[in-house]
Amino acid sequence: MIQVFRGSSRDPVRSESGTVATGYLIGGFAIDAPEGVRYPNSPLILLTHAHCDHICGLANHNLPYACSEFSAKAITQPMEQATLCTHLGFQPPRRPPQEILKDGQTLQGEGFSLEVIATPGHCKGALCFYVPEQKAMFSGDTVFGAGALPSVSLPTSNPQELLSSYEKLSGYEIEKIYPGHGTPFPGKDYIRRLIPILQEFI
Repeated sequence: MIQVFRGSSRDPVRSESGTVATGYLIGGFAIDAPEGVRYPNSPLILLTHAHCDHICGLANHNLPYACSEFSAKAITQPMEQATLCTHLGFQPPRRPPQEILKDGQTLQGEGFSLEVIATPGHCKGALCFYVPEQKAMFSGDTVFGAGALPSVSLPTSNPQELLSSYEKLSGYEIEKIYPGHGTPFPGKDYIRRLIPILQEFI
């Protein structure tokens, strides 16, 4: 039911640096718009956050998208400190979103639902999306695999907010995590185990 779309880049530096994101398709929704990804059947793209490696694909098509209020401002104004587009070598897309997503909002698909969860910390305006029917979490850059922590040294990062987001996410029953980079991995108790690691870092 969930399809994985690995981003790709013609730029060898980006291809090798790990800045090319991963996208996902579930029913009529796609998660993020990475470089090199073309989704079939015109889904609504749900953005996890406004960093350019997750939104740059919006500049290459006219698919509708939805995001947090902060991400919408970052994209349409645009705000370099929030998108990092110049840093990553992109021009930001400036189209407004079809919808502003709110914490706790539920989006209905065919046979599944997506809960919108505000998870600031790695950056302001970050969202995760939870599918209760599959116990699946689309984590964007809030959660990485292999016990790694996301950067909290970027212009809109806040490590204390990330800790609060992890405490919030640890209350969800998660069997699989679909991260913004790399491949899906088992999620049972994974985020709970990250909390002491982050506390030590802070």
